[in-house]
Amino acid sequence: MTRIAHVVLWLGVLVVAAAVAWWWLTFRDVISYDYISTREAAVCLLGRSDTCDLARSLCRGAHPLALLSYWWGSFWIGLLVVSASLAVGGPQGSRLTGLSPSHSKEKVG
Repeated sequence: MTRIAHVVLWLGVLVVAAAVAWWWLTFRDVISYDYISTREAAVCLLGRSDTCDLARSLCRGAHPLALLSYWWGSFWIGLLVVSASLAVGGPQGSRLTGLSPSHSKEKVG
């Protein structure tokens, strides 16, 4: 994997981790007060629904950190960046098989 691929990979992992932390800061109070279940809140990590909108509006009123409410697209952007790093990095076969990609094809004699 190239250096640029490693940098893009870690950038993507950082964005995903930040999205999960942002989601948790936004939804932890509504989960702890049993307004919605953890399963329902987990759906809000990945997308938007009426339940998520309602939970965010309940949270927004008295949130101690005055956060912007979570946007589900941030999680998908992070996954897109991680995927892009894997695409840029190219084949990785040598770590599993001990062979480089050029040696993994059989020679036809």
